[in-house]
Amino acid sequence: MSGSNNGGTQLRRINRMYSLIVVGFGLALLVGGTDDLLWAEEGHREGDASSPSGVHLSRYANWLFRSFLQDETDDATTLGLEFETKLSLEKLEIKNISYFELAQYDRGVPGQPPGNPVPGTASADGITDLLTAFWFSKKGQHHGKHHIAPGVAAQFPTASADTLGSGKWSIGPSFDYEYESGRLFAGAIALQVWSFAGDADRKEVSMLMVKPFVYYTLNEKWDLTYVPYGYTVYWNKPSGERVYLPVGGGAQRHFSLGSVQMNLGLQFFHNVVRPTNGTVNDLRFLVEFNF
Repeated sequence: MSGSNNGGTQLRRINRMYSLIVVGFGLALLVGGTDDLLWAEEGHREGDASSPSGVHLSRYANWLFRSFLQDETDDATTLGLEFETKLSLEKLEIKNISYFELAQYDRGVPGQPPGNPVPGTASADGITDLLTAFWFSKKGQHHGKHHIAPGVAAQFPTASADTLGSGKWSIGPSFDYEYESGRLFAGAIALQVWSFAGDADRKEVSMLMVKPFVYYTLNEKWDLTYVPYGYTVYWNKPSGERVYLPVGGGAQRHFSLGSVQMNLGLQFFHNVVRPTNGTVNDLRFLVEFNF
């Protein structure tokens, strides 16, 4: 392929990614509503026992990441859209995180998106499966050093192409653990889902995902971060093809956009354990809004 064709292809990809970011932020405004943009919290580190009752968009994040495979011609670009909402009742708080991706895969990437895509790993652009979880806790429990909330997780077959999703409806248990002490805020979200319905000609889903997060505050503006895509185990895949285990990290900087806290972050990860043709490295750029 000529250099000019390569340049044109890359330009089209960049334009599409910018368009996806704009669409993502528009979705955040649509889901959260104008009133929610005027309601500020301390950020995602600590809940507010005095928050008003109702449903509020508390955090929205764009994860723009580049997956580097062994063959650089197969590298893939993805925009992850993550919404965190809270339902605040009189004595109960329900936290929800919903996540899906707008993917631009020159080929299928094993383990991305979650599930067991069949057939094969064909090239596809579009929306992936929606992964969501709900956790339940008493109001005010976030103010201790340790916070544990049980919950339930589900994956819905929303993918726009067979190779971008599982074709299955899946559900299972989940929990959210948070620890905060001084400059350190850390914890993990874990979930295990099993398929119970969906396309009969697709493989069953049995997936474990553990998403750790570590934030170490350097000063008022900067944090060191370790927030990978997650440790994933696809139990129904052959031995040696099941696990992703990323190591790495990065940093993020805090800004203010009116009453809304905004974070910009950059991280790099190397998958020390991965499927044979899976992602070797991930470069992840974060644009996050805390309402």
